[in-house]
Amino acid sequence: MLSPYQIVKKMDFERIAGSKNEQKAIQVIGDYLQDLNLKPKFEEFEITAFDTGTAKILVKEKEFLAHPFGLNEDAEISGELLFLENADVIERNLGAFRNRIIMSYGFSRSLAPKLKKAGIIGYIGIGRPDKKVNSSSHRQKTFQEGYINSVNVDYQTAEKLRKFSGKEIKLQIEQKVEKRTANNIVVDIPGKSLDDNLTIACGHYDTVALSPGASDNTAGVLTLLKIAEYFQQHQPGRDLRLIFFSGEELGLLGSQNYVERHLDEIKEKLKLIVNIDVSGDAIGRDVFNIIGTKELTGYIDGITQEKGMMFASSLDIYSSDAMPFTPYEIPSVNVLRVSGKGSSNIHTADDNYRNVSRQGYDNTIKASINLLDRILNAEIYPVQKEIDEKMKDKIEKYLYNLNYQKPELEWTPKYKK
Repeated sequence: MLSPYQIVKKMDFERIAGSKNEQKAIQVIGDYLQDLNLKPKFEEFEITAFDTGTAKILVKEKEFLAHPFGLNEDAEISGELLFLENADVIERNLGAFRNRIIMSYGFSRSLAPKLKKAGIIGYIGIGRPDKKVNSSSHRQKTFQEGYINSVNVDYQTAEKLRKFSGKEIKLQIEQKVEKRTANNIVVDIPGKSLDDNLTIACGHYDTVALSPGASDNTAGVLTLLKIAEYFQQHQPGRDLRLIFFSGEELGLLGSQNYVERHLDEIKEKLKLIVNIDVSGDAIGRDVFNIIGTKELTGYIDGITQEKGMMFASSLDIYSSDAMPFTPYEIPSVNVLRVSGKGSSNIHTADDNYRNVSRQGYDNTIKASINLLDRILNAEIYPVQKEIDEKMKDKIEKYLYNLNYQKPELEWTPKYKK
């Protein structure tokens, strides 16, 4: 029987999409699948990738370490540092911060184009208090069309740098960026042919720079492996496909590529995505984030409570690999566990096996298997291919910020007499 915690320890290393360590992770996952007598397929796709780089900030003979955004090539810039409590002022006072290096708390995808439009030459993102520096990355489109040189610093460093707001600083970045190949790992578990409906269970196996990703998202990897182990022993009534996505942390690149490559099948056969992303907290809160309908939410809650588990469920979007499927009204159940040590340290070096526990994965695994078992073996497929109308504006906004371009949407039109 597969040991989830042993899988976490075996995958305790950084796994940036397209890196040598991605190949190392493929080998680990492939070995487990082979032990289960499953034959994975590897779907390659090309991306612009990077090696973890270094950065520093120089001011008045002082040197502060920083961490560069992914896809930020070598750079050296100088300019006035300006600390902003709220970076939204950049859009309100357009042009007022031209040729400055801005430091502000956090980073959002909607902020990136605003920085460029405002003529800002550098950005320093501030991490959370008492946490190690977090990792961010420019998008593929941003890299191609032009980006603002950007780094992250931890909260303690930001406190020191704030004293130099209004002073000239120098920002130095060193990082290798190049075209590389990443891989989605696809495994089919054939059903007993109840019907032609297809269900996908997925999770990403890549991590951000510096992080081993025990919570985000070795949790998804080990849950998929436990799902594979279960259904190899209990053949489902319908076909099940497992997908270990790469490139999630660079902007859902693997899942976007998969949707583009398999679009006809998705439209014709796919009925539900079960996506596992973030888990492992010893003390935490189990969550279903459902992109679908109130009826689906009630169904998922009911069959989970039958097994003695109480998840907090919400009908809302979730920033993970189910999102590229939403333009085709494919509903999804995103399974996660948050509010503990591991999940509070995601996207940092402290998202490692020391901050998760064996018990922290139990409910995620148990609930995912139960959900799939009920759906795959139901006499009538119990999930409608539908997403609540109230969610669609959020989906459109999310997909726009994902690639900074208008998404192609194929909503099912409402019936009109």
